[in-house]
Amino acid sequence: MSRLVQKSPSLCTDLLLDNSDICTKLYLLRQLLKSCFGPTGEVRLGKAVTVSVEGHPVLNSAVFPGLLVDAPDVSGIDESENMRSNPLRVVLFSASLAGDLSDLGDGIFDVHPGVDTDLQILDRLLELVKQVVEDEVKLFVCQKVIHPVVQQHLKSRGVIVIERLGNPLMETLTQLTGAQPVATLHTTIPAKAYGEVRDLSIIHFGSRTMLQLHPPGESSICTMILCHRNETMLGELKVAFQKTEHVLRLTLREPSALLGGGCTETHLAAYVRHKSMQEVPETLSALGCSQAELLLGAGGFCRSLESVAAALEHDGGNSLMDLTHAHHWTHPADVMREHLDESLGFCGCGLMEGSPEQRRAYLNTNYPQFSPAPLSRDTAVQPRVLDSFAAKFNALQVAVETANLALDVRYLVQDIN
Repeated sequence: MSRLVQKSPSLCTDLLLDNSDICTKLYLLRQLLKSCFGPTGEVRLGKAVTVSVEGHPVLNSAVFPGLLVDAPDVSGIDESENMRSNPLRVVLFSASLAGDLSDLGDGIFDVHPGVDTDLQILDRLLELVKQVVEDEVKLFVCQKVIHPVVQQHLKSRGVIVIERLGNPLMETLTQLTGAQPVATLHTTIPAKAYGEVRDLSIIHFGSRTMLQLHPPGESSICTMILCHRNETMLGELKVAFQKTEHVLRLTLREPSALLGGGCTETHLAAYVRHKSMQEVPETLSALGCSQAELLLGAGGFCRSLESVAAALEHDGGNSLMDLTHAHHWTHPADVMREHLDESLGFCGCGLMEGSPEQRRAYLNTNYPQFSPAPLSRDTAVQPRVLDSFAAKFNALQVAVETANLALDVRYLVQDIN
């Protein structure tokens, strides 16, 4: 398998094998690659936050540096200038600021007759407002709800207010700003709890108004706005993006690629068959089984690999393997067996071009045992389709472990639906 592995720090090929639009995948992958590499080319494995926008064409999808949060009622920002002068102080509240008694936490409270508890809590919230204004806080963010009076006091003093941020974005904003979320209203806000953003700007995307927050220094946090015409397609696009991001992260951590289009599976199947026949004594002593059991197990494993390659053909065509290099080929269903040698084209990964003298055999059929020959090192010819090594290796490992578990349990679960 070692001669199949190719170093590829930036895969710009189809890394997903589902029915989603290939153009969409490549576009999203290109956008993600732009955000994952710094200005000097170094790899930054950060975090990508997705924002879905319905009613726009998919090619309007874009990556923005920093974090975008919904801010439908933003005041205090001059959109012509935005805010790009000095780092802006930020405070984050994980506690609710709605002014309810339950916001004070668990425990026993002594309430004296005639005392307005709601007013006392509001007074405490206004004391917090006074403190953050004195500490020159410019962005006030709460994970939950903020009392309307508190919001009005903050906005009147030039503080930008964002409420109902939610837990997932709270974690990302903490990472971006360096702030420590305040979880209680009983004490003053310590200086170490404050964070910073380099600048703020307003982004209008369709009917949505969002606030773009830039980190004070270099950061690998970005926001991906995903667009599509309707909710169903938008949901499918989001799943495709998440798969693309996951495979991209695996590829950046382990920058190796395997030949795609089923060629890795057919090559590995032919190689395992050859090795199982050539090294029978050594293998039998290591596994403690008979030769018949070894060949039976190897045959089942190789047929499974070939079935994976054959599953890539979705148009009713035929899947074949050449008997020299063990690459995967597909032909339309109307190509007869006697005309296979006349059907040229490229293999699944695009590295090999067909020739009339090339011998081929249908997958999952009997064919002569052979050892796949290495390809010539022609650097001008590059594969057109690659698979992530880390993703492919993990999938193969899970499949083998699942098969072993099924054999150990000795029960067969069949889906009859």
